[in-house]
Amino acid sequence: MAFYKSYGAAGEVTGSCHFLKIGDIKILIDCGMFQGEEEEFNYEPFDFNPKEIDFLIATHAHLDHIGRIPLLVKQGFKGKIISTGATFSIAQLMLKNSAAILETNKKPLYTTKDIDPALHLFGTFLEPNKSLILTKNIKITFKNAGHILGAVSVKIKFFDEGIKKSIIFSGDIGQSKRIITAPVQYWKKANYIFIESTYGHSIHDNLTISIKNFKKQILETIQNGGTVVIPSFALERTQEILFLLKQLSIKEKLKDIPVYLDSPLAINITKTFQNYPKFFNTKVTKMIKNNENPFEFDELIQTYTKESSEHIENHKGPKIIIAGSGMCQGGRIGYHLIRYLQDKKNLILFIGFQVHNTEGNKILNAKKEVRISGITVPIHATIHSIFGFSAHADQHELLEWLNHIKNVTCVYLVHGEIPQLKALKENVKLKLQNKVHIVKMHEQIHL
Repeated sequence: MAFYKSYGAAGEVTGSCHFLKIGDIKILIDCGMFQGEEEEFNYEPFDFNPKEIDFLIATHAHLDHIGRIPLLVKQGFKGKIISTGATFSIAQLMLKNSAAILETNKKPLYTTKDIDPALHLFGTFLEPNKSLILTKNIKITFKNAGHILGAVSVKIKFFDEGIKKSIIFSGDIGQSKRIITAPVQYWKKANYIFIESTYGHSIHDNLTISIKNFKKQILETIQNGGTVVIPSFALERTQEILFLLKQLSIKEKLKDIPVYLDSPLAINITKTFQNYPKFFNTKVTKMIKNNENPFEFDELIQTYTKESSEHIENHKGPKIIIAGSGMCQGGRIGYHLIRYLQDKKNLILFIGFQVHNTEGNKILNAKKEVRISGITVPIHATIHSIFGFSAHADQHELLEWLNHIKNVTCVYLVHGEIPQLKALKENVKLKLQNKVHIVKMHEQIHL
């Protein structure tokens, strides 16, 4: 008998954790951290015994997909963690950074001493278009998900009571066109599909137009003598920004304009990216093979230490500052916002969705002033947002991804808020004529 049970990312977009039992074998697909308003769920006990899990498949290295792995290990998990090599390399950085932040809490979920035992369980690496036999009855295969570096969707083939079955977990699916990442790969057939629905009701802005807007906003600001402050996610978004700024640098549009990358985590992740050329699109791969760094240019200054970060303001002319975090929740971005929000020549450029109640969302919606780190800051700078860079597929692209898959018994929707889930469900029924179901937390589904 085989069944699935949801332990996260059901009716929400964080805490991805999917349990699959095939005969006596127990598999987790991701073990992510709950974030935002669901953060308190991280402190609830697992509703399964971590000691009994045989395999954990990590689809990619975002914390909402791997953030609770150290906790899982701390509570007894000793099985194999299967991932791409890129996911493991990035996970090392992400988990160590996560632990350092958690240690500032009175009751941390886990600490830095819990990271190495978790990382030691990685080591079973599987790359896109390759397969791995877990047991004589279970085989898994990866395909590139196009979301971030190393991200995959996974297909699990198995025999259940003598019947051959297959199930696909999408992980997070990227847009069909990305700035640096290799394109999404499609599956041909499967019986059961668990698909993310983050933007199940949305259509993204055109990427080409968004890139032009990004460059236009930056050039206009620095030509007027202002500073551009970009709150950025350390993983993938920062590297996309650097790649686009390199294009401006090559055309000498940034001559004598310092570009500060003010995020130790982003600096370390960027170094890691160059080790995995196969996960990039053709243009970026070619640059790496020609020994050209796609994320480095003459004007770039990496401010790794706190002291070098504090010296950024000593440069009084126009400049560009890229700092974490992407939603302004901690990191070095707070200081820069306090400093540069108050001058009308400056631009605060958001490149990504700002979740409700985050500092970034408050700045976007503020009219005259905003509170940052207990300080009331008047807003005189221009606030602008660009949304076409999203690392997630929109509704059209999710339907396209599903449309490639034949022999589908049922589509199960996960990793989405309720309005997105409902909209995608109706479109799957109407346009694909597939049976479709919205998964609920702790719901058990027989396969």
